[in-house]
Amino acid sequence: MRIAKHLRWLTLCLLMLTAAATALATEFAVLVNPANPVKAMSLADLGKILKGKTTAWPGGRVVTIVMRDPNSPAMRFVIAKAMGMPAEEAKNFLNEQSRKAAAAVIFLPTDEDVVKAVEVSQTAIGIADVYNITGGVKVIKIDEKQPFDPGYALKGH
Repeated sequence: MRIAKHLRWLTLCLLMLTAAATALATEFAVLVNPANPVKAMSLADLGKILKGKTTAWPGGRVVTIVMRDPNSPAMRFVIAKAMGMPAEEAKNFLNEQSRKAAAAVIFLPTDEDVVKAVEVSQTAIGIADVYNITGGVKVIKIDEKQPFDPGYALKGH
């Protein structure tokens, strides 16, 4: 009887740990408006956009970056991967006046807000958790991979 009770408790603990690990694992997607012709880019190209080195889409339209605050737990991983710098440094960099002159950077409070902003702006590029994506945006490949592909660059915790 005691062994069965301990096994149930152990099973419950393992299920809770698995659920917690799954909840912390995040798949990010890079989003554009469906009217944007871009279908894929490299992680390095994404970094260039975020750093203001690439400021226009093919065709000349100025890029608008839409993202959550770089200090938010969800974005720290993305910033480190794409920009190669800590979140606070990245936020300062993204807020610099010289950087803002290159392309607009809009910080929004939720992934849902990021998706909505990309839905309505043909020049926007956004980064959001894949579980918040709607049919109103297009997910672009990063290094020829989609968010759930093995080896996808923006899969994090």
